[in-house]
Amino acid sequence: VISYDSNRGGVSVITEKGDITTSFLLIQHADISDSGKYSCSPSNADVASVRVHVLN
Repeated sequence: VISYDSNRGGVSVITEKGDITTSFLLIQHADISDSGKYSCSPSNADVASVRVHVLN
């Protein structure tokens, strides 16, 4: 499950629960300040990370 804390607005976490739980982080109108490393830290699996680069 993704946890995200921001005052930016336009950021949503969508979670689909079932036999497998999947979460998506949706960043609307992404800009350069949204660039960076995003990580998912599930309680029952290894951490997964991705580096996001937003270009003009």
